[in-house]
Amino acid sequence: MAECPNIKTLQGVSINYLCDIFNTAFSDYVVPLHLTPSILQQKIEAENLQLPHSIGAFFNNELGGFILHAPDNDKHPKILYNGGTGVIASHRGQRLVQQMYNKFIPVYQERGIQQLLLEVISTNLPAIKSYSSTGFRKLRLFQCFKGDIKLSKKVPDINIIKNKNPDWAALSKFSDMTPSWSNTIVSMIREAAYIITWEAKIDDKTVGYLTVHRDTRRIRSIGVAKEYRRQGIGNALLKCAVEQLSGPFSIINIDDEQKGIITFLEQAGLTQYISQYEMGMDI
Repeated sequence: MAECPNIKTLQGVSINYLCDIFNTAFSDYVVPLHLTPSILQQKIEAENLQLPHSIGAFFNNELGGFILHAPDNDKHPKILYNGGTGVIASHRGQRLVQQMYNKFIPVYQERGIQQLLLEVISTNLPAIKSYSSTGFRKLRLFQCFKGDIKLSKKVPDINIIKNKNPDWAALSKFSDMTPSWSNTIVSMIREAAYIITWEAKIDDKTVGYLTVHRDTRRIRSIGVAKEYRRQGIGNALLKCAVEQLSGPFSIINIDDEQKGIITFLEQAGLTQYISQYEMGMDI
């Protein structure tokens, strides 16, 4: 008979311990994943993950499974985003994810939470089944890319500057896609200390931008004003990033319906390596 877990929030759990458990849980994951405490702390800050909203399944005070949650608003949250679910191998097959959600959904409802969001790799069928049985449904399909940027086309000579304080309200209009949680403007503002944003200028007018996480080389966002597209501005921005940062680069959660940006990334040398479903549940 399986041992009954003590399910409670992760409040008070140290980052170092949480990082160890995270790496243990993801050691045999579909995509190899290993975090340092520093990178985990950056993830926590950028995604607004908060331990009082996060859940752990404890066995004799040892963490066997966890769900890391981020609220959309610190004071009056309506949405919780699942920034990572993990179960270590020795405790799999016990429906820990369902147990954690079943216990805490009533708690979240009392806090005014109305929706839960998450992303899951499309080939991770056990996880999709687990989330679906809990009540989640598929919302969008995302494509993720990585690799060394290799620009085959001639890049135009465009003035590109680094901007530590971008006008995000203006730059957000350059993209056609509703970003996933970790690529939203508020996420980039939270991780301002770790990202670099370059802006492309024509006649002193910003016509495109690129934001990259400095340590992981993950492209957070890229966009070009509609009237300036197909003029090499995106390639010029990528060239700037390659010259100032060593690769390879990655970008995640491109909406599968956004064929234009997908073609652009492929032509720049990046390869699609996984797909993810965005899933949600109204509670």
